[in-house]
Amino acid sequence: MRSRIESVWLHGNVLAQLEREADLAYPLETGGVLVGYVADNNESVVHAVIGAGPKALHARARFEPDHAWQCEQLDDLFKSSSGQWVYLGDWHTHPDGRPKMSWLDRRTLRRIAKHSGARIAHPLMLIGGGSPAAWTWAAHRGASVSRLGPRCLTEALDIRAF
Repeated sequence: MRSRIESVWLHGNVLAQLEREADLAYPLETGGVLVGYVADNNESVVHAVIGAGPKALHARARFEPDHAWQCEQLDDLFKSSSGQWVYLGDWHTHPDGRPKMSWLDRRTLRRIAKHSGARIAHPLMLIGGGSPAAWTWAAHRGASVSRLGPRCLTEALDIRAF
């Protein structure tokens, strides 16, 4: 039986980097990729984040990442970590909003969990709500996915720095 994940650990300046990216894109949504590893106790450890990318499209309530650029960045981090750091999930902002999961966020987590190339059954979703100098962050993890319907159960995680 798998133990329940309670925390997501963010290395050093990861939160500061997320807030810089969020501030630069405000009042438009932005996001990217969470990179690190899952520890033996099933807690996720985020060592790096990747932004939206130079060809990303940003709008008030959504964004489309520069997927090819993100994949290149992820490959570089994988190689530089000797294969230790992998894709853990996504992060994005809700400008002037709250860091709560929307139906689209749940659908995204479901698609990630079902996508064999992602290689993660329980992906993370880190959401920042607010505005410059006032971002609030919440971490969520896909807990289970219904194979027959659009349902994706999630659990909220504590965010801890190390």
